[in-house]
Amino acid sequence: MVVWESWLPAVLLVGCLLSFSWAMRNFFTQPAGFTNGMKVITACAVAFGLLHLFAILFRSTLTAERSITGSLLYICAAALFWWTIQTSRGKTFSGAFSPDAPVHLQGDGPYRFIRHPFYTSYILTWIAGWVVAAQWWLIPTVVVMIVIYVLASSAEEAKFLRSPLAGAYQQYRFRTGRFLPNFVKLLFDGRSQTEQNIRAKAMTE
Repeated sequence: MVVWESWLPAVLLVGCLLSFSWAMRNFFTQPAGFTNGMKVITACAVAFGLLHLFAILFRSTLTAERSITGSLLYICAAALFWWTIQTSRGKTFSGAFSPDAPVHLQGDGPYRFIRHPFYTSYILTWIAGWVVAAQWWLIPTVVVMIVIYVLASSAEEAKFLRSPLAGAYQQYRFRTGRFLPNFVKLLFDGRSQTEQNIRAKAMTE
């Protein structure tokens, strides 16, 4: 019998995957068509998503603690994803591994803290499945997806550094983390901004 410890994270997993699928069709552009990289991501996401769902529903001896922890991770992933969508509305974002040059630099919302919030939300989703199911054979799925996101984010950062936005991106990269906030950088940047504001105020008085 499927109890709440199984169906709650299962429903949240499906919700996350459907959200990501929606963005692929309706939010991200594909200026060079569906690239090989996107095909790999899509194939892995479908296959691994089914594996995670199967493990959660049928193969795991769930505990309430694992179910709640994984569910919270799914909720955090979905919240971060939709926060990023809301922040990015009206701007053009190309899909992973697209060769087009970036035309704008986003620095609001979650982008104030991390450079790739979409990838962070995806990573949280895959980690959540392993936390809930606690099956060792799910670990390779998490590792493969993280490697893909690292490669995709590296390619995107390389595009920025070849673009007219390279200077601004270097400064942005200095104060943010790739997938997780860099609190040391944020603290240093906050102090620098405060010092600049104090100097500017002193010059006008």
